Amino acid sequence: MALWKQLVLSALLLGGAFWLWQHADTARALIAPPKTDPPSAGKAAPAGVPVIVAPVAMARDDVVLEVVGTGRARHSVMLRSEASGKVTEIALAPNRRFSTGDVMLRLEDDRQRLALQLAETRLVEAERIRARLERLEGAGTAATARLDTAVTEAEIARLEVVRARDALDDRVLRAPFDGVSGLSRIEPGAWVDSDVEIASYDDRSVLLVELDLPEAALNRIRPGMAVEARTAGFPGRLFAGSLSTIDSRLAADSRTARIQVEIPNAQDLLRPGGSFTVSLALPGSPHPAVPELAVQFARGGLHVWRVRDDVAEQVPVRLVRRRSGSALVDGPLAPGDRVVVEGTQRLRPGSAVTVTGVRSGPDP
Repeated sequence: MALWKQLVLSALLLGGAFWLWQHADTARALIAPPKTDPPSAGKAAPAGVPVIVAPVAMARDDVVLEVVGTGRARHSVMLRSEASGKVTEIALAPNRRFSTGDVMLRLEDDRQRLALQLAETRLVEAERIRARLERLEGAGTAATARLDTAVTEAEIARLEVVRARDALDDRVLRAPFDGVSGLSRIEPGAWVDSDVEIASYDDRSVLLVELDLPEAALNRIRPGMAVEARTAGFPGRLFAGSLSTIDSRLAADSRTARIQVEIPNAQDLLRPGGSFTVSLALPGSPHPAVPELAVQFARGGLHVWRVRDDVAEQVPVRLVRRRSGSALVDGPLAPGDRVVVEGTQRLRPGSAVTVTGVRSGPDP
């Protein structure tokens, strides 16, 4: 081979080797292209976003509200005498029970008894004179004017008797209702005036507790609903009661309404003036309940991801209340719907999903 041909061939070989060194990846692709799997008719489609879901349940928005109030007796008065005088008899004692009309205290009443006897004697005489004149008038021997005067005097005498009896009754203090007397410092022989407080007197067979409830709770209460009460005097013990009265208006400054609760006290364990914590179970409306983790916040609103036919859809909701790991919401959800509790970060409306687990739903 001629020398010039050898030189040209050597140059071509050297140039080729240099190009292969600079483009090694391209050369390998040209020499051995990557293998591809042959198409298969039974191959599964790419998997969706893995998520864990939980079923939607329905639950009532029931609320237990605890309010503190002060107890008072169903009927409570401070005893005073209708008249002034010296005490001759007293039956008052702390925690002594009386029935309506029982004598609790008696004042000296000699003068009042004498006045009553005098008034009754005058009445008898006036009635005798009137009767005699009525007989004479029937016989035509008595003047009509004299008879009219006798009738008037008899009526005045009758009124004097009534007044004397009232004065005598004012010397006796009687129980105004069934109840229990409090501590009294009045002793027999003491002088009392009509403005002196003798003792407290209570009907504590039922205790009344007045409470202030917020305006938002008024549509959930009704007279007669059951309540429970606790007091420091009996720790751990519950006393059953009922709601008896709801005030007719709200307090404008606090937006609260005054209610009254009755607590039966047949065993006489409770005392007026004690502090009571009253629990009211306020019934609410049913709402969809979802795990708290399912509720997401985006673009100024709340939503959950519902899975239908392995596709995620965004459902807007409004939070009603949170309670022990779950959330009550308002929204177009039905019992049994599945909502995503894990895997929400990669979801978009219409995303394909793969359910990898199912958790138990909230308690109804």
